[in-house]
Amino acid sequence: MDLQKRGHRALALALTLSLASSAAWAEKTLWLVRPLYPGQETLVDRTEKALDKLMPGEARKDSVIGQQELASALKGQLATELPCFSADARCADPIDPFVAGLGFERIVLIQGGQDEAGFKYRVVAYEPKSGKVNPASATNANLEKALLGALAKVVPAASTLDVKTTPPGATVYVDDVKIGVTPLNTQVLPGERVVRLDLKLHQPLEETIVIPIRGAASLEKKLEKVAARIVITAVPAGTEIFIDGTSVGKDKVDRGIAPGDHTIRLTAEGFKAFEQTVSVKADQQYSLDKSLESIAAPPKDPTNEKVAVLIKNDPPPVVPVAPPPPPKPLSEAAQIYERRSYFHASFELATLDSSRLVGRRFNTSGFGRTTSFISPGRTLMGASVEYGTGGKHFGVALLGVTYLTNTDPWQLNVGFTPGGSCEAALGMCLPGAIDNVKAHLVVFRALQPQVRLAVWRFQFSLQLGLEFRTGQILGTDPGSTTTSYKDGFMPIDLLLAGRFNVRFFVVEGLFIHLQANYTRYLIGEQATDDSQTTFAGPSSFGFNGGLGYAF
Repeated sequence: MDLQKRGHRALALALTLSLASSAAWAEKTLWLVRPLYPGQETLVDRTEKALDKLMPGEARKDSVIGQQELASALKGQLATELPCFSADARCADPIDPFVAGLGFERIVLIQGGQDEAGFKYRVVAYEPKSGKVNPASATNANLEKALLGALAKVVPAASTLDVKTTPPGATVYVDDVKIGVTPLNTQVLPGERVVRLDLKLHQPLEETIVIPIRGAASLEKKLEKVAARIVITAVPAGTEIFIDGTSVGKDKVDRGIAPGDHTIRLTAEGFKAFEQTVSVKADQQYSLDKSLESIAAPPKDPTNEKVAVLIKNDPPPVVPVAPPPPPKPLSEAAQIYERRSYFHASFELATLDSSRLVGRRFNTSGFGRTTSFISPGRTLMGASVEYGTGGKHFGVALLGVTYLTNTDPWQLNVGFTPGGSCEAALGMCLPGAIDNVKAHLVVFRALQPQVRLAVWRFQFSLQLGLEFRTGQILGTDPGSTTTSYKDGFMPIDLLLAGRFNVRFFVVEGLFIHLQANYTRYLIGEQATDDSQTTFAGPSSFGFNGGLGYAF
């Protein structure tokens, strides 16, 4: 047997005999620690605590760590009861049978110390039943990493890591090494590990967990969705990263951000500062990978060299440079300006501002046209929707639709187009009036320019443009339940419109909408009555109110 092996077994024997003998019990692993260098006894306690921390519940039950636990475990049996130490049993080499008789599956002897290179561990795993000895060593600036680096070479130490996220599909990094995507179940080395979860358009998450030896660890997290995300990587190391004037970190930044324009600035000593304004859209991940340009010394001009006499002077005082002030939070008006697009739906009330409503014969080639109101009241009621977008102060209403109908029945006279004759059916002129009139009017508007102004939580806007009005006018003959004009009449008018909007933002993009509007007839259908008076389509004025959302 080689001297190294006998020396390690003799060390195990000396440590156990110095405490007590043992009865046999379930197979266990014995962990014994001593200092590698003189005067570093406190490192023994730190190492034993590190081992205890790395043991899961079941593995901890099968482990005896340190001399105090060994003294509690080995009690009450005399040396004569141990193999090869009785009068009737003799062994040529009693060390292996003696240590095997203690009931340990494995004895791990650890020597730990600290020097200028960091923490250093020498580990020997000894298996009494087979007599196998397996040594290893490792060095690291971190105590646990140095200890695990040595143990992993001689003791089965792989552990299981289970990672789940909501939603799934996040990339999993362990100590900055990509190992897969969630849901993930994989083997990793035990110890303190930094787990990072990364999913596009979600806030990245980083957590430090302790993975036990031959144990299992799990991590289940819900990732927070962000409106937009920005990832900035800068070189050289130590480059400070500013977003909108606020320092957010060094070298690499990965975070959620509000959509819109943002100013990025990168600074590092000895390098030219970099600044750029970028536009980050909603549901977008913006990435920037930038290497700063070094500030190189100007080349020497050999034709202009001068001999200088150096005079030693005290160095100029270093004036500390104050960091840029943090950006002021956006005012409520500025937050409104950030929201460039909108959609609103509203209830609308309107009044015709003349005593006429002209509609041509619907789906026929007849001459009949509605002309003037017989009954009072020209009120219309309905609903309106509109979508628009644009810049900070100038925008455009891209598309809007309004539906209007009369609240009370009307009576309308029927005339004819200029130069037309009366409508006839079966040789008789059709009635010159219709009763119980029901009008269904639809107004379309598109591409109307706007001027916008925000004050506190209010936004005021004025829009002008053209609108197209059409629909159907139905009615019956006076005193009859049927109509001779069975298809009714259809107005076709082009209008010039102006709308003044007031919006009050309740929370974020949600606003209450109020609008006053006026439309003026430009061109469309005309009619003439018996007195040859010509009637054109009417103008109208009204207001609407409702809810909308800006984004």
